[in-house]
Amino acid sequence: MAPIDSKKTLKNLKKKGFFQAKSKSVDHNWIEFWYDGKLTRVKTKISHGEKALKEYLISCMYNQRYLSKNKFRDLALCPMSQDKYESILRNKGYI
Repeated sequence: MAPIDSKKTLKNLKKKGFFQAKSKSVDHNWIEFWYDGKLTRVKTKISHGEKALKEYLISCMYNQRYLSKNKFRDLALCPMSQDKYESILRNKGYI
């Protein structure tokens, strides 16, 4: 599959319940998913230096977000709404 733009991914995830964590690392943006005012265990990181998320990073990120590869791409590229993502997490028992 084609790489995903890392800056667009970060921007899109911030629109869907993810917030940038306080600096846990100088070389990565850490993002955490908040639901109903509470921090969940759904979190990941995106490197500052990467322009595109390649296959290995995409696989790490979709596992950390409890999604399939295609659903992660939908979340990162915006066809999937925050409500839909929350519904998936609720159905899997993560929120």
